Amino acid sequence: MALFACIVTLVCASTSIVLTFIWYVERDRSPAEGLRYFTTISNMITLLASTLIIPFAINGIVNKRFVIPKWLSLLFYSGTICTTMVFVFAVVFILPYNPEFAIGGKQIFLHVVCPIAVFVCFQLVEAKEEYSLKEKILCLVPFVIYSFVYTIMVVIIGKENGGWPDMYMLNTLLPAYITFPMMWIVAFLVAGGINKISDVLKRIREKKMFAGWKADADPVEVNIEVYGLGRYYGLHGDKNNLTVPLDIIESIAKKNNRNLEDLYNIYTKGLLHGIEERSETKAK
Repeated sequence: MALFACIVTLVCASTSIVLTFIWYVERDRSPAEGLRYFTTISNMITLLASTLIIPFAINGIVNKRFVIPKWLSLLFYSGTICTTMVFVFAVVFILPYNPEFAIGGKQIFLHVVCPIAVFVCFQLVEAKEEYSLKEKILCLVPFVIYSFVYTIMVVIIGKENGGWPDMYMLNTLLPAYITFPMMWIVAFLVAGGINKISDVLKRIREKKMFAGWKADADPVEVNIEVYGLGRYYGLHGDKNNLTVPLDIIESIAKKNNRNLEDLYNIYTKGLLHGIEERSETKAK
């Protein structure tokens, strides 16, 4: 599922970037002008994130365990926040004044279809991650930096002096020093909303995972299940690249009111026994 989601994200993001550059080339203008749009920057972040995740997804298929580094998870999260903000810009600010630029022609793909696709794909890949307040703020950095650059180019320098036009209509009704702080708040709420949905999906996943477990499972039964999980990975995983599904073990410990360290040791024991069994089988 993660591999499929990343491929969809990669296709959508790269298509959006290419369409933007083609638009400028067809008008004998420099494709570099497309980099002034937050739409392009957002898609470049998600393109990078999805491309880097694909090898981990393939490795997950091989080893039956999908894990990505925290920094990569945050990069994908940041890209998803940014593309969602593109949707907000288009629908809230641009659509009332310029429907054609907001959702006309290829813009409906750039401003609506692609952001929604990235949002859905992020939830498929990262429906298990809980981000801290510090991490949410960190992932807003690309948006905040762009807001300052946009203010300088649109308000301080101005189109008539070689700056940018007010592409997102953010200086139309209110001055930028009011609009952008408002948008920072909106971006923070968007970041929280995206993570909240991930948390809900995580709970649904855990509920399905434990559907077959008894509500009052005997400690011995829990030990057997955790041991069996470790043994399975020991038998079938790449022994040079084995991982501990700490999120699953934590969920089991929490659900059954068990000590995490005890379950971790039981899992590790099963893992080692699985590796030993595989080695003995090969030797025979």
